[in-house]
Amino acid sequence: MQPTLIAKPFHHEGWVYEEKVDGYRMVAYKDGDRVQLISRQGKDHTRRFPELAEAIKSLRFRTLVLDGEVAVYDEQLISRFEWLRQLPKDSVATPPMFMAFDCLQLDEGDLRSQALRVRRERLEYVLDRACLAPADTATLG
Repeated sequence: MQPTLIAKPFHHEGWVYEEKVDGYRMVAYKDGDRVQLISRQGKDHTRRFPELAEAIKSLRFRTLVLDGEVAVYDEQLISRFEWLRQLPKDSVATPPMFMAFDCLQLDEGDLRSQALRVRRERLEYVLDRACLAPADTATLG
């Protein structure tokens, strides 16, 4: 879904709100040890962001499809789209980061027909498992 500019903030019960990240929209595909980062235009950016591909490869799932945004942040933690192309001299920036906001597929199968709430729960599960030591994962279902 594309963001829409509005005149003032609003709140609707049951809506999900996210911070706007100014970067490259990407889908991360993982199948075993093979990872691809594909842009909205279908361009493969895996070689451009090898550290992100390695991080996704290290996730403890054989099959995984994550929708997200690749961004670079300044020292105030504001995403800077133009810094993905060229970092200004003397700037302080994070390395490129993959900000996942949806889990479209997991080992158990295609999640696209599931409600956003379910997909977000699966994304949290993926990220929680990424933070655990291998011995700790045996207790997760």
